[in-house]
Parts: sequence; structure tokens; C-alpha cells
Amino acid sequence: MTAPQTPVDTGLFVYAVVRADRDLPSGLSGVDGSGVALVPHGDLGAVVSDFAEGGRTGRRADLAAYSAVMEALVPGGAVAPIRFGLVVPDDSAVVSELLAPREQQLSSLLEWLDGQVQYNVRATYVEDAILAELVHGYPEIAELRERTRGLPEDVGIGERIKLGELVSRAWEQLARDDAERLLATLVPMSTAHTVRRAPSPQAAVDAALLVETERAQELEDAMEDMAEQAVGRMRLRLLGPLAPYDFVGAA
Repeated sequence: MTAPQTPVDTGLFVYAVVRADRDLPSGLSGVDGSGVALVPHGDLGAVVSDFAEGGRTGRRADLAAYSAVMEALVPGGAVAPIRFGLVVPDDSAVVSELLAPREQQLSSLLEWLDGQVQYNVRATYVEDAILAELVHGYPEIAELRERTRGLPEDVGIGERIKLGELVSRAWEQLARDDAERLLATLVPMSTAHTVRRAPSPQAAVDAALLVETERAQELEDAMEDMAEQAVGRMRLRLLGPLAPYDFVGAA
């Protein structure tokens, strides 16, 4: 959720929008170690903390504190993250600039996000294994590889360029096929998903899934099974449960 930026040096750092009737975790602190509080407006509430005078956001410690607050909020109910770095002057500005103008939109968003969390899925390749797979599966690649092996650097330049192009195209197609296969298993377990980066030799899958908490274990088990099957060929990573960073603009 992107909210209007107000150029101020002091005030409140805003983390997320939640329901006004929820309890915040006790002892929770945010940026600069300031205690976290709730600014209510009707059924909505903005999670904020005091922001030190003259402070600037953007340090690694600030981002870590922001992420820690978001992680602590996830188990307590629906949460709509605000983009990192929003600072407003005071409580009244939180209401007038963020909550009141978007009251219906934010209420609908929280209703949609209720009982759901985000998981990030990433699948990368073991390079040597894929190169061997391409050599085995594409006779032209195998032939060119054999023909250029052991040649001096200034010999066979044209064939080496062609070999590189063939490998690149074949690998990109392989990545598209792997992405389709992996997402065909995972997407049906999610409410929504977004592909952050198109399939490539660098990463076959880089996606975010919005998942009902009741299906979270099912997703984790499926990912573990696929990771075991892909050992030696791909590295699969599942990160979550997280706040729904990638889905706050989807409602």
C-alpha cells in the first residue's frame, strides 16, 4: 500500500494498517527502538512509532526494525503493510492523510487479507547440472561444445559465440518449462500470486503467493517434496509466512 509522503523531519513512522480493535504485541519496538502504538480511526488503525528528531530512514537497522514489526504483526490478524519510509507529523496527519481518505478501500483490503499470509518462492539452478543436461538434450550444443573444447582462445570464436547463444536460448526455454511446472503445483494452493521476475537462467521462479493460513502447511509440504526431487539440479527456497507486501494493491 503506497501512501502519500509528507516531507518532515520529526513525527511518526508508519508501518501498517490493521483493524482498530486488535492488540499489539507487548513490548514491541520499531525504528530507533521507539515503542509501537496504534492510531485509530473508526474500524481502522495505523501502527506507528515515534521518529527521532532529525532522523533519516534508510539505514539497514531501520529496515530490520520495520521488518521485525511486520513479522510480529502477522499472527494477530489482517495487516496491510505501508511502504517502508513513510513519516507523518502526528496522529492527526495519520488520520487525515492516510486513514480517512482511504477508509473504504482499506477496510475492504483488510477483509480480503484476513486469514492470509504471503510466501515467497524462489527456484535457482545448479549451473553444472543444467549445462550437462543441455549438452545431453541438445545434439547441436553437444557437437559445438566438443568441437570448441581445447581450442586456443583466438580460434573458433564464431563457433563459441554460436554455442553461447544456443545454450542461452535452450536454458531460457528450460526455465520457462520449469517455472510452469513448479507454479502449476503451488498456485492452486494460493488465493493470488504474482511473478516478480520472468523465468531466466538466474532464477526459474521468483514469485509471491498469498495463502490462507489453513493451507500454509500444505504449501510448505509441497515445497519440501519438490525441493527433495530437485536436489542436485535446482535450489528451492520458501520464505514465510510474511505480511502480504506484494498484495496490498490487489484489492
